[in-house]
Formats: sequence, C-alpha cells, structure tokens
Amino acid sequence: MLDIILIAMLAGFIALRLRSELGKKTGNEPLPPAAGRAPYQDNAPTIDADAVEVNRSQADVIDLAQDPEVRAGLSDIRRADSYFDAGQFLDGAKGAYQMILEAFWAGDKAALKEFLDDTVFSQFSAAIDQREEDGLTLENRILDVTEAKISAAQVIKRSAEITIDFAAEIIAVTRDADGKLVDGDLSDAIDLSDKWTFARDTRSKDPNWTLIATRAG
Repeated sequence: MLDIILIAMLAGFIALRLRSELGKKTGNEPLPPAAGRAPYQDNAPTIDADAVEVNRSQADVIDLAQDPEVRAGLSDIRRADSYFDAGQFLDGAKGAYQMILEAFWAGDKAALKEFLDDTVFSQFSAAIDQREEDGLTLENRILDVTEAKISAAQVIKRSAEITIDFAAEIIAVTRDADGKLVDGDLSDAIDLSDKWTFARDTRSKDPNWTLIATRAG
C-alpha cells in the first residue's frame, strides 16, 4: 500500500520539479561513465519508482528471468522484504529511468539529488558543471524505452540490489552558447543502452529505491 501511495506522490513531485525542463535535453552527451558505486547508506537520497505501462505479476517476472542467479536473487529479496513486488519494481524502474535522464539532460541537480546516492550524484553533477562551463545546451527527448530487463539481483547484508539493462530510442541535439547546432539531428533517432543498479534497505519502512551505480550497456 505504501508503494502505491508514494508512486502517486512521486508523479506530482516530478511534474513540479521538471515542468519547465522536459523536452529541452540531449542524448549525444553520455551519462558519466561508470558512475558509482558506493556502499549502501541508510540516509542516501532515494528514488520512488513510478509505475508505468502494464503491470507484471510478481511470479511472472521471477519466473521469466532466464538467468537462474537472477531468479534466486529476486527470491532472496522477496524473502528479506515480504512487500517486494518484482513486477511493480520493474515497471517503476522504467519510469524512473526516463525521469533521471530528463533531469540530467536538463541539468536539474535538485531533482537528481532526490534519486541518486552521493557518489552517483557527484559524478552526474560534475558532468553538468562541465557542460555548462563549455557553454553547451542539450535538447533531447525520449521516443521509447524499448527494454527494461533485470540482469542481476542480490541481497548484501540488509541491502537489496537490482541491476536493470535499459535500451531506449532518443532524439539528441547539442547546441553552443549561440544556439548553433554542434551535434545531433532532431529528425534522427539514436539508440541508448545503460546498465543501472538500484538499492534499498530491506528493513527500512521507506519503500523507495536509490540509484547507486550506472554504466553504459
């Protein structure tokens, strides 16, 4: 029940945070390479997974995981946290992926800080600072997230960690300080692949997950 309530809260929060930023980003500039990973922290900034698309059942997601280690890892997380729902998590992570990319492309550090652990936030923030120093403006929009697949799952001490392989099609454009096109094409979609790891304290009453590591897929 808490997951459902916080999902609704996040939708409003994101709308307020990003209402002036969405649609003004890019994909030509990649995320910081291999961001993370830091030890799990109880007080780390958190990400509330926003549910999107068709809900998958808990059993379906676990059963459809081809890798036996992934199936075992998801089962371990379920045992550590009886409220964990793999289907809802996967759908929510897909929505979170879009939100984080949009905030990063927009240079919205305030929004990012809510979702990332300290190490990942520091690397994202440094990339934003460098972009601003170079006088570059990013324009980007996500056409479709074509894949969101759990590739690893485990429980380390009391921290549940799940890695997801994402694939997306995006429009990406970079402009200089004068507004001139530097890179990209508004009419040409490009493919984006990422591997992101989320973590959560299984003993915490807070159902939110934190992004603790990213790397190119």
